[in-house]
Amino acid sequence: ANLNASPLNYEQILSRLSDLETESSDPSFWEASNSKRNKIVNQEIGRYSRLKVEMEKWTELRGECESALELLEEMIPQNDESNDSNDDEMIQLLTAECQSSAAKLIELSQKHELQSLLSGPYDNCPARIVLTAGAGGTEACDWVAMLYRMYTRHAQHMNCRVVTTDISDGDVVGYKSVEMEVDGINAYGWFKGEKGAHRLVRLSPFNANNKRQTTFAGVDVSPILEEEEIRDIEVPESELEITTMRSGGKGGQNVNKVETGVRIKHIPSGIAVKCTQERSQSMNKALAMTRLKAQLLAIAQEQRLESIRAIRGDVVEASWGAQIRNYVMQPYKMVKDARTGFETSDVDGVLDGGEALGDFVGSWLRWRREKEEEERAEKELE
Repeated sequence: ANLNASPLNYEQILSRLSDLETESSDPSFWEASNSKRNKIVNQEIGRYSRLKVEMEKWTELRGECESALELLEEMIPQNDESNDSNDDEMIQLLTAECQSSAAKLIELSQKHELQSLLSGPYDNCPARIVLTAGAGGTEACDWVAMLYRMYTRHAQHMNCRVVTTDISDGDVVGYKSVEMEVDGINAYGWFKGEKGAHRLVRLSPFNANNKRQTTFAGVDVSPILEEEEIRDIEVPESELEITTMRSGGKGGQNVNKVETGVRIKHIPSGIAVKCTQERSQSMNKALAMTRLKAQLLAIAQEQRLESIRAIRGDVVEASWGAQIRNYVMQPYKMVKDARTGFETSDVDGVLDGGEALGDFVGSWLRWRREKEEEERAEKELE
């Protein structure tokens, strides 16, 4: 279970951390047969350690704020009876200190609030992000390159590790598709709301008449699961469409001349997974099946389905009417999420992948929580 799902006090955090560290110090803990438990315990140790640091920081800031307030309360009545400039200066300093501590407390509480919303069964897994050029030709390939930069920078801003696993160059500029893996704290939980079609409106540098042009790119996000987590998942062969292709790129003559790349399509849902990074067709097929199962499991969880057999048509086409977010650069500047209604004029800040993009992720997480609460309330009334 994700620890963020339930509140814990400081003593409980220390107690649980101590129990986990005691368990991990046992020599038998590191035996190969215990590998699944190893991973769970190590993840929980990391999570509880972060909670401990956050709690200590919160306590320190609250103490600073309370001390400054107590001094202010003592000095303000005295200052009413005197005109001492030193007292005025001290009050200003204490007020500034109190405001600074309060601002840090608010920032810390907001971060903790967002972390508490990442309580899904796969939220703490690494994420696989696939960017695909949609309608728009050369402009769409350039748009994929812009999104690639945005997500890479945002992942780094979130202290996540980014590895590009597959990339297909555009005919003129940019990329037809990019596949990247993001590993860090709650990586999948943080990025999963980015799944969908992203629409760009700007004066195209690739249009001879410099006309305003609309283009699209599809973003797909799925968790990266361990083999043990999907071993028991079965997908009937009759529901799969398997094709092979030449992988291209580096890797020797075998990669470039033999069809080692594999693409597997799940017919009922339309989900397709491509794998070209390994040097043999069998390895690419096995890896593609692992990715497909992980994606189907995540969708079943999101849609609250009992099994992956119930999944139908989840893929969003990167074209008109399906966009989750609009990025308008001309004739005005605005980024607006079509689901939450959250918007900003700081287009450059969002595309730079910093805190401005984090604001959109945060607004989606809060919006999703509200939707889930509404659904629960409706079910209770039934």
